[in-house]
Amino acid sequence: MASGSRWDGIIPHPGILAFAMALYLLGFVLDASGRPLAYGFLTGDMVVHFSTFPGLREQFIDYLLATAFWIFISNITQVTVFIFSLATFYPVLKIFVLAGALLHNLLVGWGVRGLLIYAGTLHLHLEVTGCLLSLQAALVFVRSLLGTIQHRSRGPLVTALRENLAYLIPLIILLFAIAAILEVFWSTWWVYNLTHGPVSWRYFYTHVFSVEL
Repeated sequence: MASGSRWDGIIPHPGILAFAMALYLLGFVLDASGRPLAYGFLTGDMVVHFSTFPGLREQFIDYLLATAFWIFISNITQVTVFIFSLATFYPVLKIFVLAGALLHNLLVGWGVRGLLIYAGTLHLHLEVTGCLLSLQAALVFVRSLLGTIQHRSRGPLVTALRENLAYLIPLIILLFAIAAILEVFWSTWWVYNLTHGPVSWRYFYTHVFSVEL
């Protein structure tokens, strides 16, 4: 397979992009019609409890980094199962609906500041990108599996694994790993800072004890 077609297998198919955009617009319309989704902390609906700084390891490794790790494990498990079985299609597709609905909710609730909040939720944008690539990976895998069955040869599946999925899956893992870190170490503070009043990043993460949604 030529290098050009290799990248064709990594860049999301136009049909996938159109499908994701349709789900995004659906989310926007759902929120506009009075059927909002569960947004968690993304709209500022959270109660943050602060305490004294317990120590570097206890705060940043045992608490914050551990939280990011389990977020990553949950997300990457869902997308991996989706790629190879389509079984977890609901949470993967829901991210596009959530992103569109959240934009409308923030614009209505916070105006221009809502747009700033939305732009700064960096983890969400990475998760959307990761889910786009997961859709592409699932398409590549299903096509290769059908080709393998049709031709009674492992060739299509082996080629897809070696020349497409070998690039897609590590990229997806990287995106969701960064997204999990940003969700804990950036987005939570970003949303809180813009919806509950100014607090420095340093103070927030050295004193946060728990976040109630």
